[in-house]
Amino acid sequence: MFLLSYHLDAAHLVVELGEVVDLDNEAAIEREIVRLLPCCGPRAIIVHIRTPLLTPRALGLLLRVRGEAEERGVSTAVVAGSDKARQVLGAAGLHRVLRVAATLPGAELRSRGCRPEPEASRNAKPGGRRGAPPAGAPLRPLGPYADTSRPRFPGER
Repeated sequence: MFLLSYHLDAAHLVVELGEVVDLDNEAAIEREIVRLLPCCGPRAIIVHIRTPLLTPRALGLLLRVRGEAEERGVSTAVVAGSDKARQVLGAAGLHRVLRVAATLPGAELRSRGCRPEPEASRNAKPGGRRGAPPAGAPLRPLGPYADTSRPRFPGER
């Protein structure tokens, strides 16, 4: 089994998963991804899912790879470009655990523990400050658990 992998930068290794994970190829895919962990020494591994069909075996594989990476001190993130793949990951409750993003730059941020950008900052003009709050807006906490660390009041965002 051969998976396409490349370094995004010195800290991020991207592994592309372009086929459906099933009983026949699950073990080989897992061995290949885990084999890449010790030799490359990245601080983060990003699994780029290229197929819209995520099987239960694929979800198990992603969780096992995440566990193996964390044992070695490597952060993980998942790129799920397909709406169907993101829906499956969301229905399984794995968005936060696997740090799922729709794009490669989003996964790079998620691997560092950053929250996804709001829609308005994604459409910001070139040369502007991406993600900067408007003048006078209160600063919001950042991090993977920022949304759950603040009390919520009805009608207030």
